[in-house]
Amino acid sequence: MIVIRIRLKVDQENKHALLTHLKTEVQKNKTLSGCLTYSLYQDVSESNTYLLYEEWDNLESFNLYKNSAEFQKIMIALSPLLAGPPDSVYYDSEIVGP
Repeated sequence: MIVIRIRLKVDQENKHALLTHLKTEVQKNKTLSGCLTYSLYQDVSESNTYLLYEEWDNLESFNLYKNSAEFQKIMIALSPLLAGPPDSVYYDSEIVGP
């Protein structure tokens, strides 16, 4: 399983537009083949910081998504709304309990 954590910072004036895009993406991406979890969280101590948390069944499924035209399109739309580059980490993991 692949776990993805992406931290996004947004300027206040772009917050509504970013959230509109991300809420749509979260709902859509939850239905993609190989996507186990796709969630958006807001940092309680930094109100302009958001976290995307994703779980994919394997690296191949994630790469199919990441290399898709749809992913490229959303990155083009989101990039100007961010206060800086996304802070992303990927983990190779396994489920250890129920």
